[in-house]
Parts: sequence; C-alpha cells; structure tokens
Amino acid sequence: MKKILMIGGTGTISSPITRRLCKDPENQVYLLNRGNKNTPEHAESIIADVRDTDTLHEILKDKSFDSVIDFILYTPEDAEERVRLFKGKTRQYIFISTNVALNHEYVLEINEDLPAGNDYSNYGNMKAQCEEILMRAYREEGFPVTIVRPTQTYSENRIPLSVKPSSYWAVVSRILRDKEVIVHGEGEGIWAGTHAEDFARYFVPLVSHPRSIGEIYQIMNPEPYTWDMLYHTLGEIYGHTTRIVHIPAELLSYSKQYALGESVRGDKHYSCLFDIHKIQEISGDLSFTISMRKGLEMYKEYMDEHPELKKEDPAFEQWCDDTIALYRKLQDEFAEEIR
Repeated sequence: MKKILMIGGTGTISSPITRRLCKDPENQVYLLNRGNKNTPEHAESIIADVRDTDTLHEILKDKSFDSVIDFILYTPEDAEERVRLFKGKTRQYIFISTNVALNHEYVLEINEDLPAGNDYSNYGNMKAQCEEILMRAYREEGFPVTIVRPTQTYSENRIPLSVKPSSYWAVVSRILRDKEVIVHGEGEGIWAGTHAEDFARYFVPLVSHPRSIGEIYQIMNPEPYTWDMLYHTLGEIYGHTTRIVHIPAELLSYSKQYALGESVRGDKHYSCLFDIHKIQEISGDLSFTISMRKGLEMYKEYMDEHPELKKEDPAFEQWCDDTIALYRKLQDEFAEEIR
C-alpha cells in the first residue's frame, strides 16, 4: 500500500490526478488543504492551513509517506519550510512548478535543460527560486525531490486564452455578441495547452518512480497551434466568426487593471515548441487524447450543462472596449505621422 499525501488536490491540475490515484486500490491518498472543497471518495482529508507551519509539524510528526505531491508551493520561504517539514518523512517530494519559471525569449524548443529565470514574471521567478532551493536540498542533503513543469493546463470551465480576466466566459461572451476580442502580438505565436485529464495520465506514472528523484520533467500536449487558430476554432465551435484585434504584448503590459506583463509578456508572448521525450521515458509513449479543438468542444458542452457559470464581467467588458478604442486611435495617429 502506497501512502500518498497531496497538498491541495482539488484544483484544475490536481483533481484528475487525485481521482486516478484514488482508483488504484494499492494507494492510500491523503489530501491536505483547508477543507473548502469536498474530499473525493476514497481519499482521507487532513484539514489544515499549509501556512501554519507549527500546526503542520504537529499534525505530521508521526506520519510518513511514499510520495508527497505539492500543488500550491509558491514562495522560496515556503520551499525552505517544506524541506524541513518532509525531510525523512517521504521517499519522494513532487513539486508542481511551471514552464513560466523559464526564460523563453531566445529559445523556441523548450526542454528541461533550459536555464531558469524570467525577466517579466514574478510568479515564474518565485517558482524558479523554489526549484533551486529544492534541488540544492537534493544535492546537499539527499532530499528526494521531483520537479514537474506544466504549461497552460485547462479543464471543464477553463480554456487557453490570450487576454482574459478571471472569468473565461467573459471572452466567449464577446465572441457570441460579435464583439472584438484582444489577442496579444500578431496572433501567430506558437503555443501548446494541455487538458488536465491528459496531464494526469502522464503524471501518475511519476508517483513513487525511483528514477524520477532529482529530476525535472515537463508535461504538456506537444500539439502546436497559434493563438489565432485557437480563437478562430473557438468561434467556429460556437457558430460565430471571431473578430480579433491584435495588440502588441509590450503595450498590453502597461495595463493598470490586469497583470498582462506577467500573464502575456512573461508567458504566452513567445512561441514555444515543447520536447516531452524525458517524461515519455517514464510514462511510456502515451497518446494525448484531447486535442485543442476537442478541449474547446468539451468546454462548450460543460458550460451548456452549467449555465450558472456563464457570468458576465462588466469591468472587463468596459476595459476591452476602452483599450480597443485607444489602440485604434494610436493606429490612426501613427498612420498620419509615419514617413
């Protein structure tokens, strides 16, 4: 019986992993979180605030695990604390990092050997610092870390989008009303999103795998598409023509209302082709079953089944209208002045 502790376990990326691990009768799965969401069947809940380190040490003092999977670690200070908390208590500590930890500016093909560091994303740099702390603990103390870097992962009521607020539906709503939507750059950047169910299929073989200790793996669907392809496919699925306004990522990064410097220029701006050979050595040459189009179709089906989630976002609506109008004005002025 493998004892697996999941820190988090009910989010977009983690929920399918939790379900798969719970289906295996050889696993005893524990979920450590604040108890705000229902604990899946066959999992045991440990209710605690992971930031309350004294309470965590007390709760876990007599426990040990085969694997700990951490979906929420974000700060370097917490990374140092995780090493203290789980050293000697687990045979494997899996840190869910991100490809945003890397600087994609001058590299097209992304693999695990690319140096960490991102000039535009504080989130990415925080994750990169966590990686360094954990890998240093592995090198110096034998801390059994495995690092996993996903790219944009989506599921059910979330889809890959360029410029968006917290509500994904706000962008779809504009398409349905034949209003223009904003896409960064020229819309020709190459990207790859991954449905959470596919991510889980590749991830689960890493759990308790002895060859994974001290290694970094990226997991993503390598199917390439451009942002324009994605937005036009989304419109087709809904029976509408997507009207796109392309605005340079550098200009969008000046937004005072949305952190587009981080989410666009620090992540989605650069074309990326992802190499997944390393994870395939562990998980086998599995096929990704959910293409970009199928993932968007699944989103539409889910949202149609849950109309209560189709919430408008008036603030984002106004911001889009104002930003597009401002950009049109700048274009006109530029056209008049350029020699």
